[in-house]
Amino acid sequence: MKKILPDGNAGTFLKIVIFVIVLLIVCAVWLFIPVYALWITIILAAVSIILNCIYIPLYFRNLRYEMDGERIIRYSGVFFRSSKTAEFSAVRYTTLLTTPFSKHTGLNFAVLFLYGGRLRLSFLSESDVREIIAIASASGREKI
Repeated sequence: MKKILPDGNAGTFLKIVIFVIVLLIVCAVWLFIPVYALWITIILAAVSIILNCIYIPLYFRNLRYEMDGERIIRYSGVFFRSSKTAEFSAVRYTTLLTTPFSKHTGLNFAVLFLYGGRLRLSFLSESDVREIIAIASASGREKI
């Protein structure tokens, strides 16, 4: 089984985005609602710290994929861990989602649409996501 880990740049990029969004909201609050600005700033800072220092690192530490020629398994979860298994022979079609600068941000996603559901593969490197899509597509052609 090949073990695939999420791209490390994705976690860093998400932390930066959360920090910038919280900073913009705090600036807007101080500008438009100065009466409650201190309390809102404290709450938003606490949420930002919890997300950036606890949740995102735990999420990326527990997220991994294992793949062989027949199936892919997704392990994830922060507080409650879960695993999802998909047989490549059950894949009906696939979707590849990439973002601008995805080589640097790690925001590449693959969605495998299966009989009875779908499996979302998140925060993969570009080479890993293309490899998974190629294997899933090849398995789908063998059925026909």
